[in-house]
Amino acid sequence: MKQMLDFGFGQPWWLLLLPLLVWWFRRFGNNGTAGAVIHSSVGLLTKLGKTSSGGPGKILRSLLFISLALFSVGMARPRLPAGELPDPSKGIDIMLVVDCSGSMDTQDMVVGAKKISRREALLSAISEFVDGRKNDRIGMVGFAHYTYLLSPLTTDPNWIKEVYKMVVLKSSTAIGDGIIAGVNKLEENPDRTKVMILVTDGANNYGVNPLTAADFAKEKKVRIYALEIKPLQTVVTGDRLKSVPLAQVANKTGGQYFQAPDTSTLVQIYRQIDKMERSEVDNRNFVLYTELYMWFVLPGAALLLFSFISGQTVWLRLP
Repeated sequence: MKQMLDFGFGQPWWLLLLPLLVWWFRRFGNNGTAGAVIHSSVGLLTKLGKTSSGGPGKILRSLLFISLALFSVGMARPRLPAGELPDPSKGIDIMLVVDCSGSMDTQDMVVGAKKISRREALLSAISEFVDGRKNDRIGMVGFAHYTYLLSPLTTDPNWIKEVYKMVVLKSSTAIGDGIIAGVNKLEENPDRTKVMILVTDGANNYGVNPLTAADFAKEKKVRIYALEIKPLQTVVTGDRLKSVPLAQVANKTGGQYFQAPDTSTLVQIYRQIDKMERSEVDNRNFVLYTELYMWFVLPGAALLLFSFISGQTVWLRLP
């Protein structure tokens, strides 16, 4: 019922033909043109050239009127909204750069009374995050000893949520390499706003220095939110934050640095990032429609064909 209330026309000006058709058929519909027949007296034939005001003649006129009216409605493109698509000028590109080192399977995070791994806790926060970003394209890059493109930028969050479960964790933590790989994927669409959410549970021990990678991200106008999972570790605060490499990475690019000692904090951090990156994406419009014009054009064409065939066969009259 709600969908029917959204019924509309794509080109409603074609409906102006309907009153014109009504006027035309009322003004000229009953007028015929007398035919020229050679006969000694045309007295008996004067009415043969006129379309009968009743019977088959009236039916043919009605069919013609209905078919033309159906064509008018069909050309007005009746339609129902069928869904929404993101406005490409409003959405942003978000690259999730996630730690794929072996320590991410350490079970020292808690949900309720149950212990879960760091990867499971991160996946819970990511799943809620991507489900709420309908207008954005989200991709995922993993890093350990090497970097891995786990998902290209996509508007389908389901693959994002599944792929991280299937990753075989490796040794080493190449944070800088992960940043560079994520920036390179974001650069494939340079005109869009670009954001990176970097997550790790350890320090960089392989590859490019993260600060060097941050300079590259800044040059490419990629804002980095750096998140460090720190269960059973001291949370760094105050002036000591200035010496934390990931905090420096975030500050260089205009982002923020976060520390997550537990699952609840991890989820809250993603919610906070979600709110901070909402200013450009809250405009959505119906852009997908179910077009209904064929329901009017096809019956109109069938009636027109029927009236033509009938007028030339069973209802054929002299001119």
